[in-house]
Amino acid sequence: MKKLVPDPPPVLCVGPGLSHEESIRRAAEHLNKAITAASLIPEIEETRHQALMINALLDMKISKALLTVAMSESPVTVPV
Repeated sequence: MKKLVPDPPPVLCVGPGLSHEESIRRAAEHLNKAITAASLIPEIEETRHQALMINALLDMKISKALLTVAMSESPVTVPV
């Protein structure tokens, strides 16, 4: 029987053996891509949607800062 949903590409799979450092590095890469993509969205006219987008971008930037701290070998301060 044919599967209705295909398997995800290997880049999207999180399998056994993925180290803590590698998973954090991959998370940071995906977060950078998400921030870049969200930044390219044209200006949103509706105020409510604009606020949602601004909040989502801020959350992504905070997450990126936290990942940067997690990846550093010594205590650092990261601007958001």
